[in-house]
Amino acid sequence: MERSNFQIDPRTKLLLTLTINIVTVSAPQSGWFQYILPILWFIPVILLFIYQKYKAASYYLILLLSVSIFQFTIAPYLHGFIFYLSLGIISISLRLLPGIMMGYFLLSTTSISELIAAMETLHFPKGLIIALSVMFRFFPTLSYEYLYIQQAMAFRGLTGPSVLFRPIKAMEYRLIPLMVSASKIGNELTMTSLTRGLSAPVMRTNVCQLHFYAQDFLLIFISILIWLVFFWEVLL
Repeated sequence: MERSNFQIDPRTKLLLTLTINIVTVSAPQSGWFQYILPILWFIPVILLFIYQKYKAASYYLILLLSVSIFQFTIAPYLHGFIFYLSLGIISISLRLLPGIMMGYFLLSTTSISELIAAMETLHFPKGLIIALSVMFRFFPTLSYEYLYIQQAMAFRGLTGPSVLFRPIKAMEYRLIPLMVSASKIGNELTMTSLTRGLSAPVMRTNVCQLHFYAQDFLLIFISILIWLVFFWEVLL
C-alpha cells in the first residue's frame, strides 16, 4: 500500500466517510448546504490527490465537473422523459458518488490492521468489527478471483467470438465460479478473523500506533461544523 507524507488517522477517515455519505444524501441543496455540498464533493478529490491516487482522483473530478456543467447548461432546456432521466442521473451522481469515492479512499489508504485498531479504540461492538474486517478484505480478494476466472476462460477459449453470441453462457461461465469462490472466500476470511482473536472478550494489542495530527484536528473540526449545520437545517 502506497504511503503519503501527509497522514490522516483512520478514525478521522471513518468520521469523514460517515459525514460525506449521510450529509450528501440527506441534505437539501438550499440554505447553507448550497455552499457546503460542493465542499463535500471536492474533499475526496483533494485527499486522493494528496495520497497520490491520481488516476482515481482525475476520473472522479472529470465526472463531477461534467455532471455539474451539464446540470446548469443543458439540463434546464430538456423536456419530458429525457429531463427526468437526466435529473435522476445528476441526483445519483452528486448524492452518491462523493460517498463512494470517500469509501474508496478509506479502503485504498488504510490497512486492515489500522482500521481494526481504529474501531477498537472507538469501542465498536465486536460483531461489527468482525463483519467490517471481513467485508473490507472480501471485495479486493473477490476482484482478484474474478481475474483468475477470466484467465481460466481465456485458456479454454471461452472468450471473444466464441461467447459473443451466447450471453447466457458467458454469464454462466463467470457467475457460477464467482459465486462458489465468494462463498469460500467469505468463510475463510471469517475464520481468519476469529483465529486472530477479534472475538476475544479482552482488549487486543496492536502493532499499529494511531496518532492524531494537525490535519486530523482540522478535518474533525470541519466535520463537526457540518454536522451542526445539518442538525440545524434538517432536523430542527
